Amino acid sequence: MVKRGKTPSLIGGAAGACKFVTTKKKRSCKRCDGDILGGTECVEVNVPASMGHKCYCMKCFEKILNQTQCDLDNLKGQLQQLRTPTGNP
Repeated sequence: MVKRGKTPSLIGGAAGACKFVTTKKKRSCKRCDGDILGGTECVEVNVPASMGHKCYCMKCFEKILNQTQCDLDNLKGQLQQLRTPTGNP
């Protein structure tokens, strides 16, 4: 079997790719609906279906990132269980 192209990432899949940006004007966080003032850092997540993006404040993005890490750790644990032969720790 031949591998084709770059190895895909679940992070940049259907949820879109993330990038840190400095806002030019006031925005609202899509998670907490709080204000993100102009000139401050936020995270934009591209939404492939709409060709737009969602903006998150740093506090919400940190929570999203922590949840993502928990989900990845869970998937890694499940994968490890599948790889471990039954009856052998």
